[in-house]
Amino acid sequence: QWKQLENLYFREKKFAVEVHDPRRISVSRRTFGQSGLVVQTWYANTSLIKSIWVMAISQHQFYLDRKQSKAKIPSARSLDDIAMDLTEMGTPKVSKLVTLEAKNQLIMASNGSLISSGSQDSEVSEEQKKEKIMELKKKEKLLQEKLLQKVEELKKICLREAELTGKMPKEYPLAAGEEPPQVRRRVGTAFKLDDNLLPSEEDPTLQDLESNFIIHQKLVEAAKKLASEPDLCKNVKKKRKQEYADAVKKLQEIENSINEYRIKSGKKPTQKSTLTLPGERIP
Repeated sequence: QWKQLENLYFREKKFAVEVHDPRRISVSRRTFGQSGLVVQTWYANTSLIKSIWVMAISQHQFYLDRKQSKAKIPSARSLDDIAMDLTEMGTPKVSKLVTLEAKNQLIMASNGSLISSGSQDSEVSEEQKKEKIMELKKKEKLLQEKLLQKVEELKKICLREAELTGKMPKEYPLAAGEEPPQVRRRVGTAFKLDDNLLPSEEDPTLQDLESNFIIHQKLVEAAKKLASEPDLCKNVKKKRKQEYADAVKKLQEIENSINEYRIKSGKKPTQKSTLTLPGERIP
């Protein structure tokens, strides 16, 4: 009987009915004491279980409304009340179910109970409500922290892309009223060495000097690109010019060492640095 009903609830694929049976004594899952609470359980897929639960809640609410209407003294009804009732009777059943579920703010997609459905006959302690609210707030906090972490990762990726392309991507997350950061495009200073730098048996010492010259030649070209980069502050520009000058001087010293060795070996000297770097001046 409805007066023996304690709770109706579903969890995922489980639908359960709790009733009071004075003939049976069992341990209550709430109070851990002796009580006559009996639980009947059925299993099916989630959508079917939820539909059964909604119909059971509606049927129980009908019982409560009928019980309450019997206790009231019938009174004369106005034409407006009759018109309102006729309008509600014409409402589709689906919208009524939606309205029923909208009233329940604690029902999640995979679980629900008579306690959370707002029934007039349900009795739930404030402690249980607080526990449920605290659990939901904890989940919300974890999701917010994870969202902030992903947003920071997206910002780093967008900044890296802007440094390579010189243009901030539209996916960069911005807060309300926030301006996108100004990012300067990085100067490409990467270089690839030739494949013929491996030592040979012809003259290992001379080839080692030649390889060292080629490496420093690439470094000079990279230093020149950095020194020629526009929109630099005065101190940075001065420092890069000095680094470029030191690299050129080092390259010239390596070439002098090569020429000294070539002269000692009876070979002609070279002028590689003056040919490969005709313009040492930086605009």
